[in-house]
Amino acid sequence: MRDDMRMAASLAAIAMCVATAAHEAAGHGSACLLAGGRITELTSVYFRCTAGSASVSLAGPLGNLTAGILALIALKAVPPRAVRARLLAVGVMALSLFWAAGYLVDSMIENRGDYAIAGQVFLGEPSGLWRAPGILLGIGLYLTAARLVAGAMRGFSPARTRNLLRATWLAATAFAMLAAVFYTPDRSGAIGQGFLEIGANSFPLLIIGWRKKEPENDAPAITFDTGWFAAAVAIFAVFAATLGRGIF
Repeated sequence: MRDDMRMAASLAAIAMCVATAAHEAAGHGSACLLAGGRITELTSVYFRCTAGSASVSLAGPLGNLTAGILALIALKAVPPRAVRARLLAVGVMALSLFWAAGYLVDSMIENRGDYAIAGQVFLGEPSGLWRAPGILLGIGLYLTAARLVAGAMRGFSPARTRNLLRATWLAATAFAMLAAVFYTPDRSGAIGQGFLEIGANSFPLLIIGWRKKEPENDAPAITFDTGWFAAAVAIFAVFAATLGRGIF
């Protein structure tokens, strides 16, 4: 059974837009406004707010966690044969949860970024008392997210799982970097940040499925659909023109 990789890439583009908007706009952006601040920069990779607070910093990762949980709930409601909708939900869940996990590990190691800022405010010094457990928590979140993604792909054969998840990773990473091209003040830096946020954080998508068992009944093939493809093109176009280019 062959899946249409153009369709998989289109769904991955939508998932990337959702995961990024959840972190930058819904997460950081809404927290900034609720804190009485003013957004001075909002792009697909950068965010700045006049109200610099721990709650604003932590809201980005919390936006990812919320998007991941909502995608997991959606997977419970989507019929097994609605394979396009299921793959989209898997993509949103994976990109969101892996971003939250990878960012936590990096932030604790480097002692910078959203989690570290919140940790300094809420937990203070010495930072080693909470950074080490933070790393372990990030690794645990990585493993949990990987199990959830593998479980969501249970109806697909091992070969199809590997192909679809690798296509999801490749397309989501490529579209994240492509959107960053439109940020002219720091194009190269934005492209690199786009790779880190989506590509580097979501590397488990490249290895999930290698030890998977064959399902009793393989899921239907993911075929090309004009409606889904048009939706992906429209969503990415709006994303690139707004968050990609930068709103403020």
